[in-house]
Amino acid sequence: MTTILFTFIVAFVFALVITPVVNRLACCYNLVDNPSGRKVHNVAVPRLGGIAIFLAFFFPFALLFFLRQQSEAADLIFNDSRITGFLIGALIVFVLGLIDDIISLSSIPKFSGQILAAVVAYSWGLKISIVTMPFGDGLVLGIFSLPVTIFWFVLVINAINFSDGLDGLAAGICLFVCLALLFTCVVDNRIVVALAFSSLAGTLIGFLRYNFNPASIFMGDSGSYFLGYCLAALSIAGSIKGQATTAMLIPVIALGVPLIDTLWAPVRRFVVGRNMFQADQGHLHHRLVRIGFTHRRAVLLIYAVTIILGIGAIGLVHAQSDMAALILFVLGIGAIFLTRYMGGTDFFTMHRVVNWVQDLSDEAGVSHDRRSFLNHQMRISRASDLNDLWQEVGHALASLEFDCAECSFFSEESLTDAGKKQENFTWQRHDGFDPAKLTRPCLLKIELPLHSIDGAHCRSFGTLLLIKDMSNNPASHYTLKRVEHLRRAIVSALMHMEQC
Repeated sequence: MTTILFTFIVAFVFALVITPVVNRLACCYNLVDNPSGRKVHNVAVPRLGGIAIFLAFFFPFALLFFLRQQSEAADLIFNDSRITGFLIGALIVFVLGLIDDIISLSSIPKFSGQILAAVVAYSWGLKISIVTMPFGDGLVLGIFSLPVTIFWFVLVINAINFSDGLDGLAAGICLFVCLALLFTCVVDNRIVVALAFSSLAGTLIGFLRYNFNPASIFMGDSGSYFLGYCLAALSIAGSIKGQATTAMLIPVIALGVPLIDTLWAPVRRFVVGRNMFQADQGHLHHRLVRIGFTHRRAVLLIYAVTIILGIGAIGLVHAQSDMAALILFVLGIGAIFLTRYMGGTDFFTMHRVVNWVQDLSDEAGVSHDRRSFLNHQMRISRASDLNDLWQEVGHALASLEFDCAECSFFSEESLTDAGKKQENFTWQRHDGFDPAKLTRPCLLKIELPLHSIDGAHCRSFGTLLLIKDMSNNPASHYTLKRVEHLRRAIVSALMHMEQC
């Protein structure tokens, strides 16, 4: 316990001392985060705080290395075979983030570096081999251990990176998760991992002195990548023996806010047609600021949620099955209400989901309406002459509830002589329909060219005019799609007639 307290204090003091030094270094080389449309700060702020976090975390262990003969706990650390893989992986993600802070990398090298760090950690024994719950049997992953481990590292690293959008937010979230995992490690007597969490917690408290709103320094990608990597690796290391595997639930639940935000971000961007890996202002903390929270209040609210989730996660791990189920239920309901309150389900209401399923079934050709109209298309394609073709077109238009139509068919020669080989056809669904008697806003008029394109050559077969009274009979969700299907069927039939 003394060694744990020692690492905490040393990391805390060193972070307090080294962070201003890094701040001045970043200012000297103009390595600052300038204000922009996507940023929430109004002045340039140094962004190399990750250097201070990295150095402060490892400084206590550098001292313990020289004291390993006098400290049993220190001896345990340097005899742990996984420490090499952890160090190499930490150095990879730190350097990756530092390069990104200086020259701004694209998504491919970022993910490649994160995956490489995960593979290194996996190779030295930091792997997820079994997934267990407080109730039920464990699931042995087998050959899926590597992809699951990589996914876990990449997910946590990017979750912390995405949450670094407000002053002190990412550092505070990591701090509370560290404290929850530190408590569990101490209770379960996992000293090596407890020392790492105590050093990380001390580092974060010291760094928050300068990073909390208004921040005088940002951690940058070097800091967020390193913190995410540490949480991912240490949570695996702290849950690798026996029944302690359930401790993986603590970081999963305690990191609930950034993890859900990270998983939701690419889905949200995909729905609105944006690049799935392009940064935006749709994250939870951005939404809080937009609905009226100040930066500080938004951060404090997410702190509070993280603390509650951390306490719930600890209770879940140490509870009986009935209590665990109750905790999961309460946390799940809370997450649903929070997401709905924040507007996170704008695109996934029941109405939108039903429409989405209907669109999929229609595009796949399995809906009744689509299959019925496909029958009309097939009958049109089998027409032997223009009269037969127009009769089938009338049946198709009746199914779409159009009121009247006009069409002019002409051969290729008539393009230079409008009166040559041109045939006109009209159709009405009801006798006596007169579009001239209706006001213009009530009419839907669609004029379509019947043409086909073969390379650079465009072949025109005529024009089709469709009219629909919208006053009492509005168009359906699929009317325009059906009209385009109809046009293509007519053109296909005309091309077939011409060839015959």
